[in-house]
Amino acid sequence: MTTGEEPESSAATGQRLIGGRYRLTGRLGAGGMGTVWAGRDTLMDREVAVKQARTAAAGPLTARILREARAAARVDHPAVVTVHDVVVEDGHPWIVMERVHGESLADRLDRGGALPEREAARIGTAVTEALAAAHARGVLHRDVKPGNVLLGNGGRVVLTDFGIAYIVGEESLTRAGEFVGSLAYTAPERMGGQRPGPASDMWSLGVLLYEMVEAKSPFRRESMEATVGAVLTGRMPPPCRAAALAPLIKALLVADPAARPTAQAVIEALRATAGSAGPARRPPVTRSRRRLRWAAALLSTAALVAVTLPLLDRFGDGSPSSPVSSAHPTPKPKNSPSTPQTAAKGYENVSGPGFELEIPAGWRHHGKNADAQYRYTRGEYELVVVPGRDAVADYGKSLMVYQREYEPELQPFRDSTWATSTGLRAFEAGGHQGVRGQFTWEGKGEERFVLNRVLDIDGRIHLLLAIGPEADRDTVTRFYDHAAKTCKPSN
Repeated sequence: MTTGEEPESSAATGQRLIGGRYRLTGRLGAGGMGTVWAGRDTLMDREVAVKQARTAAAGPLTARILREARAAARVDHPAVVTVHDVVVEDGHPWIVMERVHGESLADRLDRGGALPEREAARIGTAVTEALAAAHARGVLHRDVKPGNVLLGNGGRVVLTDFGIAYIVGEESLTRAGEFVGSLAYTAPERMGGQRPGPASDMWSLGVLLYEMVEAKSPFRRESMEATVGAVLTGRMPPPCRAAALAPLIKALLVADPAARPTAQAVIEALRATAGSAGPARRPPVTRSRRRLRWAAALLSTAALVAVTLPLLDRFGDGSPSSPVSSAHPTPKPKNSPSTPQTAAKGYENVSGPGFELEIPAGWRHHGKNADAQYRYTRGEYELVVVPGRDAVADYGKSLMVYQREYEPELQPFRDSTWATSTGLRAFEAGGHQGVRGQFTWEGKGEERFVLNRVLDIDGRIHLLLAIGPEADRDTVTRFYDHAAKTCKPSN
């Protein structure tokens, strides 16, 4: 078996000794350029991770493996993975690194969805500090994404995989016309062929922060062309769950690299959100006054948003601050099934055959229509519940296929001349399997924003949909989230 090929079995792996001292014990995962194995340093008696080139081919791949080791080794920071050794076995390099026990940020997001802002800010602070340390040593990471952030035991955050890093002053390993990296996390200037700089990593950090608090990528689309188009045009759903972090995310994702905040300004803003101890470091005297003003304004804006957002959350209770309150609220039909005394403040319970949930108080109730929909509306806002109209078995037992191709409630999105989607994601709620997504389309001369989910409950598809103006995503998200949290099947 050649060194560049993967061991054929776990038994073979257990007998493989690299460099005369590193024994492979199991496969941890694979990336774009190699496979990572768990191992043990028999000389130092410690756990290690060993990265192996994916194929036996030498040349550019070997050069990248060696550059990855050099790039990571140049950066001495607790949030950067430590490289212990590089072993050349049968003419091929293996990188020996510290073993970080835990999970990747990508796995954490897939498992648990969006993170609280304070936790996202804590993780973001560590990643930004790692990037700042790398930039100070002339290293650009160029592949900042959730899969390359490890969440170790004891709350440690580690930036890893410097496989496509660029070291300032060294010859580029990327040929003309070749692109390396993850499209949805790549700054627009890199896609345009410009030489990257620290600001390009800051763009990727902005995407990372967005994904942590929104549980989705702002630019990933269903095709490569659509993803590239979204990045180049900057078209993304505004962050709707971010409060204090929203101004920072927007500032990081501006098209002009020179206008993005520096790593130090980002660290200061993230520390303020995370509430971490320790004074912010004094910025270098070479920083422009414009960036200092930006950092101060960012912190002020973040504090203001954090204070005012709870007031805006009281929609539907008739208060002046309610974004969907009306001077003439639509009266609720007397026969509407509700129990206001058990609902949260500003909401009321509604129910029908097969479901119950809470909606904003004072919304208009519509009876079941010909499409088996139960609709609740006020002005431009609408909640739609469809309890068990369709059978999962009729759609190949696939909720994903149903949402993507058949669900009638999403037909306006499919028919629209202009529409975007952030993709569909499988999830679980109350022990039931589901699929959810968000969509924007242009209808009747205005842009509409939709949040939608379907659940498999006893083989029937239960649907919940919220719709409102694209310009008011926050409101739509709030009443949808409350409805989804309180929605449950009933007899």
